[in-house]
Amino acid sequence: MKKTTLIMMAFMMLTSCGYKTVYSNKNFNFNITKIEKLKEDKLNLKIEKKLKNFSNNKALKKISLKTDAEKQITIVSKDTRGDPSRYQMTIKLSLTGVDDQNKRINQNIVQQFSYNTNSNRFALNQYEKEIEEILINKIIEKTIIYLSKF
Repeated sequence: MKKTTLIMMAFMMLTSCGYKTVYSNKNFNFNITKIEKLKEDKLNLKIEKKLKNFSNNKALKKISLKTDAEKQITIVSKDTRGDPSRYQMTIKLSLTGVDDQNKRINQNIVQQFSYNTNSNRFALNQYEKEIEEILINKIIEKTIIYLSKF
């Protein structure tokens, strides 16, 4: 009885799961043949690497891109002593390029996030890295949607 129940549960768990990761299958209708970065920094390298992951080498539409990404951290508010208490991180991506039919690509994507300061500088730095990664992923998602509809 136990063995049958265990086998049934294992079977149901393995076959009933309909989980698929978003953007995991390479069914995109574009191939990014070239990505030219206007600045050689970590932010642009991260964006280039993530964009290349979504390129479908079997697609007929070939795209050549130029990217220019910029990150800004600004102070939104200060406490009574004049120390920063709230920051805002903004990442801007400017995409330009052409496809194989000479259609022009021109897209600007901006993502922002506000967060409180932390007295522990190491923890604040780690939190900012996490925020940057989240904002980059949102920008990449919007870029993929734009290029898919283009």
